[in-house]
Amino acid sequence: MPVRRPKTRWEARDHVAIKRDARPGGAWSEDPRAELFELRFEDGTVGELVCGLEQQESCPRASKSPSLLRSVTAWLLARGQRSIDLRSRGSVLAQRAIAPEDLDTADVGRDGGATVSKVITLAPSNAELVDALGVFDRVIATEDSSDYPPQIKSLPNLGPDLAPDLDRLVRLEPALVLSSLTVPGMERNIVGLDARDIPQLVLAPRSIDEVMADVRRVGAALGVAATADTVVANMRDERAALERRREGPPVRVYLEWWPRPMFTPGADCYSNELIALAGGVNVFADRPGASVEISAAELLDASPEVCFVSWCGVAADKLEPARLRRRDGLEELEAASRGRVYPLDERFAGRPGPRMLEAARRMAAAIRCARAGD
Repeated sequence: MPVRRPKTRWEARDHVAIKRDARPGGAWSEDPRAELFELRFEDGTVGELVCGLEQQESCPRASKSPSLLRSVTAWLLARGQRSIDLRSRGSVLAQRAIAPEDLDTADVGRDGGATVSKVITLAPSNAELVDALGVFDRVIATEDSSDYPPQIKSLPNLGPDLAPDLDRLVRLEPALVLSSLTVPGMERNIVGLDARDIPQLVLAPRSIDEVMADVRRVGAALGVAATADTVVANMRDERAALERRREGPPVRVYLEWWPRPMFTPGADCYSNELIALAGGVNVFADRPGASVEISAAELLDASPEVCFVSWCGVAADKLEPARLRRRDGLEELEAASRGRVYPLDERFAGRPGPRMLEAARRMAAAIRCARAGD
């Protein structure tokens, strides 16, 4: 089951953000991703913040908060957005492009990286990246959704990836934390680490090229830049091989990350490239954001030819493709009635790291199978 997000969404140096259950009104009511927060500042001031993908509005106190801009930036990046438009009563507080690197606080590089011997990873893809670089022996702790490489089982577990025990993390005295913004809610970790002065690199790739750039960035930080170059070269070779094997016009693909409510990749997600490499096109690639909630009616209207279920945190042998057809409102889904719903291991499809291209290979095999059945 998905981890329940804490009601206190983040705790920064000078404020706490508490998510309200009420939906934002006015113009914000048209934005399904908008969230309303109560802000409590250390000086006793209480205000509001509304975060939407296209624009954000805060109380006047925000202009005096050094950490609120970073908090909103983290919220946006966790949802695949790469620009900020933060305002307060008509005044523009920030309006520019943003990137995960904007949130980095680690001061390590090519020359000193080899001395970074105490690393903590806060996402499965980050743990796998360090392993690919050949220095997993430097990892001293991780969170509970990481399961690869096998030796990870012997490490201290800091709790859920959306709510790790940051105070326990501090006591481990890491030289570097590889944090992540690949899932909404992870902004809590980035802001919390900032407040505790823990050096971190923030990874939130939206494409295969950005994953490879992260491999190089982490490789430089850990002093293994040459190994990172090799990992990137191998990934490029794998991608080229997949491109060569594509055949015929792309099929319409639905990839499901969670069944109730139904979540699927949107426009700002690396999954679109994996699907394209497999010979398909994401039927919801026109929806803004990295992950979008859809209804059964919307899926029927999208009319996918092939469906994949790849539920977050669910082992491959526990996936049940048949449940898609049995779901209320999907009785007429043609892909399901034709037996074109396939399980897809989320360890590859849901983790933007060195092993992600395996998801494209598995989808490609399923698509070839579907075509052969015509």
